[in-house]
Amino acid sequence: MARLSEELPAAMRRLRSAGAASTAARLGVALVGVGLLVAGTVAVFATTNSAGSSALIAAGTVLVAVAVFTNRLESVEGAGVKIQLGAVAAKLQEADQADASGDAEAAEQLRREAQLLVVAMEPIATRYEAIRKSSPHGRRRTDALSELVEQARKMARFDFISTEAVEELFRSGQDGNRITALGLMLEDTRFASVPIITEVFRGPRSNFELWHALRVCLDVVRQDGQQAHYEAIREAISVARANGSLGGGSDRSRFRLAERIANAMERRENSDQGAR
Repeated sequence: MARLSEELPAAMRRLRSAGAASTAARLGVALVGVGLLVAGTVAVFATTNSAGSSALIAAGTVLVAVAVFTNRLESVEGAGVKIQLGAVAAKLQEADQADASGDAEAAEQLRREAQLLVVAMEPIATRYEAIRKSSPHGRRRTDALSELVEQARKMARFDFISTEAVEELFRSGQDGNRITALGLMLEDTRFASVPIITEVFRGPRSNFELWHALRVCLDVVRQDGQQAHYEAIREAISVARANGSLGGGSDRSRFRLAERIANAMERRENSDQGAR
C-alpha cells in the first residue's frame, strides 16, 4: 500500500486538477476513502495486523475528509482547514517514519491522532467567531478563545507550515483566520510579519487580537534588531495609543505590553550602539 503521507497530497492534487472541484472528482476520492475504511474495518476482525488495519482506516478517514471539505479548501475562508489537513498529513508522515524504524506502537498512536484531527476538522476560525458571537464578555470567553490560539500554536510545530501560508491565512480577512495566523506567529517568529503586526496595531478587529499581536511583536523585537522594523513598530504603536486601542482606566494590560515593546527596542538599540 502507498505510504499514508502520500495519500492526502495526491488526493488534493487530483481534486485541484479537476478545476472547480467537480462532484465527480470528489465522489471518486470519497469512494477510495470509503473503500479503505471498509478494508480497514474488515481487517480489524479478520487479521492480527492491527497496525495495518489502523493504517487503512486512517487513510480512508483522511480521504473522505478531503472529499467533504474540498469546496472549503478551494475557498479563501477555507485557508484554516488547509492548514489543519496539512497537520493530518504531517501526522501520517510521522507514522510512516515510525513504521520504517520498527516502532509499530508509535505509528498506530500517530494514526489515531490523525483521525482525531480529522474528526475535529471544524476550522479554528469558525469556532473563534462562534465563541465571540455567542459568549458574553468575561474570563470564560477569554479562556475559550485563548485555547484556540494554543491550538494554532501547536500547528506551527509541523514542518509543512510556511511564511507564505500564514500570510495568506491572515490576508483572507476572516477574523478567525487572522487570530489563527497570529497564533502561528506566536509559536514561531519565523512566520512573523512586521507589516501584519503593525496593521493590527493600526486597526485591530478586537482587543483580543491586538493583545496577541503585541505579544508577537515583543518576541520579534527581542530577536530582530532591524532599525526599519523598529521605526514601523513605534509609528504603529503611536497610532494605537492615539485611537485608544491600547486601552485605559482599569484595563491597562495592552498599554503595559506596548511599553514593554518600547523598552525592549530601546535596550536593543543601546546594546547595538555599545557594541560598535
